[in-house]
Amino acid sequence: MNKKESASVNPSTYITQVRHGSMISGNMKSEHSIRVDGYVTGDLISGEKIIIGGHGEIGGNLSGTDITIDGYVNGDVLASGLLHLSKTAKIFGKIYAKRISVENGAEMNGKINVGSEVEMPELNSSSPSRSTQKITFTTTTSNDDEERKDNYGGVAW
Repeated sequence: MNKKESASVNPSTYITQVRHGSMISGNMKSEHSIRVDGYVTGDLISGEKIIIGGHGEIGGNLSGTDITIDGYVNGDVLASGLLHLSKTAKIFGKIYAKRISVENGAEMNGKINVGSEVEMPELNSSSPSRSTQKITFTTTTSNDDEERKDNYGGVAW
């Protein structure tokens, strides 16, 4: 296999991405990396990395190898490798990590367990009500055309 072929099948190149403005309600599990810049109400479980961008908001638990948080998490965080919290990170929940890096300004509210001997608990399913974003859709009918709007500025479906 040449270099080009091996790069295309390398699992670490696969990333599930939730873009800014997107909303997901439900749990997500992936063997590959996950990046969230939108809103997720539910748990995220990754066999690799999890990245919560500056606009990302999670109402649920995170479990992954290496986790980087720039946004908001209302749930428990379980990092079997490195947990990196940027200065804009806000976490409300328990933290379990083998290693941690915290920038000045990061907010953590909850019990924190860090070290090479920390045992990772089983991930308990979260309540879908943990997000601060209320995801609602209303349907109106006019002239036999169905239009759906969300609470983020009216998206037509």
